[in-house]
Amino acid sequence: MSVGAVLIVDDDVSWSETAAEALREAGFEVHLAHNGDQGAALLERQPPSVVILDVHLPGLSGLELLHQFRQRDRFTPVVMVSGDDQAAIQDRAMSEGASAFLRKPVSLSLLLRAVDRQIKASANRRTRSLTGDEA
Repeated sequence: MSVGAVLIVDDDVSWSETAAEALREAGFEVHLAHNGDQGAALLERQPPSVVILDVHLPGLSGLELLHQFRQRDRFTPVVMVSGDDQAAIQDRAMSEGASAFLRKPVSLSLLLRAVDRQIKASANRRTRSLTGDEA
């Protein structure tokens, strides 16, 4: 039984496959895209429980994809990942609506904790929104 669906959008095939396997072992349904355009197409079909999105992607960048996705979905958590340690990139990702930002290399245990935390936080936000308790 799946504990949620995760979409990984990352052009680092080795990293994304390793992360996908760890998430599957933890009970998640995982979908992969290796560029921004593939990621956008998968997000159009049905938003997952969590998106793991690399900042630098071929085609549509991670930041552009985040911006587009937030135009139609403000609840689904998006965890941005990047090997780029520039504070300006992290600041922009967070201001565009990222739920979290992890610097690569990301340990699998940290990634799993972040995904679990974001799913729980998202469920709380949705509940508050439905009951009118959203600030």
